[in-house]
Amino acid sequence: MKNLNPVQKSYFNRNKWVYSLGGVGRDLAYSLYTYFLLTFILYTKGVTSAQFATISIIMVICRIWDGINDPIMGGIIENTRTKFGKFKPWIFIGAVTNAVVLVLIYTLPLKGTAFVIAFTFLYLIWDITYTMNDIGYWGMLPSLTSEPRERDVITSMSNLFAGLGTILANGLIPILTVGSHAIGNSAVTGYKVVAIVIGLVFIGCQSSVCIGVKEKNVEAAMAEEKIGFKKMVQIVFNNKQVLWTSLILLFVNLSGALLTAFGTNYIYLSYGYEGSFTTIFVVFYGAASGLSFVIYPMLTKKLTRNQIIKMSFAATIIGYICFLLSGTFIKNVNLSFYLLCAESLFIGLGYSLFYLIAAIFLSNTIEYNEYMTGERNEALIFSVRPFMAKLSSSLQQVIIMVVYLAIGLTEITNKISNAENLALQNPDLWTVKYKANYIAEVLSGASSGMTLALRIVMAVLPVIFMGIGYFITMRKYIIDEKKYDEILTELKARHGEEE
Repeated sequence: MKNLNPVQKSYFNRNKWVYSLGGVGRDLAYSLYTYFLLTFILYTKGVTSAQFATISIIMVICRIWDGINDPIMGGIIENTRTKFGKFKPWIFIGAVTNAVVLVLIYTLPLKGTAFVIAFTFLYLIWDITYTMNDIGYWGMLPSLTSEPRERDVITSMSNLFAGLGTILANGLIPILTVGSHAIGNSAVTGYKVVAIVIGLVFIGCQSSVCIGVKEKNVEAAMAEEKIGFKKMVQIVFNNKQVLWTSLILLFVNLSGALLTAFGTNYIYLSYGYEGSFTTIFVVFYGAASGLSFVIYPMLTKKLTRNQIIKMSFAATIIGYICFLLSGTFIKNVNLSFYLLCAESLFIGLGYSLFYLIAAIFLSNTIEYNEYMTGERNEALIFSVRPFMAKLSSSLQQVIIMVVYLAIGLTEITNKISNAENLALQNPDLWTVKYKANYIAEVLSGASSGMTLALRIVMAVLPVIFMGIGYFITMRKYIIDEKKYDEILTELKARHGEEE
């Protein structure tokens, strides 16, 4: 990192902490929505297979549309001219409106067709409002610094705290909503309370970003020529490195999402309907994000990013092979669960390192775009990241729908959903112990083939998807450390000539 004067150092330190900490609330809300929405529906709404399929199709369509809408939002942000800059207004507006919609989704007392209709409307609004915040937040990152080391620090820290938000959500939400420690002894009450609290934290964290982060060259950004939709499309799709990086993000995202997407139901079926089991699993998987933050700077001193990716890919493959074998052949439940946690740590570390580097790849295409075209266009290029996350989420939902319908999971979840609602309506009869015994009996009726099918999907598909991302990285991405330094040297020379 270059030597900074005291004022520059103060701004940099404040920015990296305020910006990164602001991501905790974002990912708390995003995790509640992404990882627990389907669980909430299955275990509290008692949907039929047809309703579940309808909801899944709605989720896929809305996510694809929202992904297509991302470049449009990026263009709107690029064209925003306010005294607060182009990012902060959308960060704040998106956070407040999105938090309100999030709370409504988890608190409306509707079921059946009425719930499906309301869900369709709210789901679309959630996607639109989150896009405002998401593109504004990540689009701001490159405007904070263009120095490689500073960029790496802020990128890695923001990913670390985003991961912390995910860990907190995945660790606390299961305990507070499922099993003996559920708020109000019902998932219905638990999710309602959790959604309200997380919505408030989301608004608070993003407000701190708007107040505390100082962007560089705000005045210059406000003076930039506005761009139209046609030019926006050209910027995104004519930069081949952005396209290849977007595909890397897509497949790595999809690979990492499937383990947690199926993990909750897999744990319920294999080890019991108790939130603490999911929490322990998530703590191990999420700890990998923190380890990657510690390990990555150490690795970069001796290894190139491509070498680190090779190591992370190998670690992921080994972890999934162990998961498939141990879950299939080890019959001791306690030992099997402990091994699952250890394997998730190994898998999570490989995934986190790969995804961290992929995020840096995308950041570096900002300078590459300026090198090739003379324009940076941060918000437009960074709109690729949420777009790929949403496209990945859409594909993930298709896979989940097909698998759950194929194994008949709703037959199990509907019985548990009925118990959760009865516990809310008649707490004197449906005590904690009575409800737990009933649900244990329901789960004992699930076939061993159901858990085996989940285990195969959770192990095989992620390896395939990450393998595709690895192949693209090694064959198509050209902005390695040497190339990036050359780009920066050329850009500095150009800027010197302009001055």
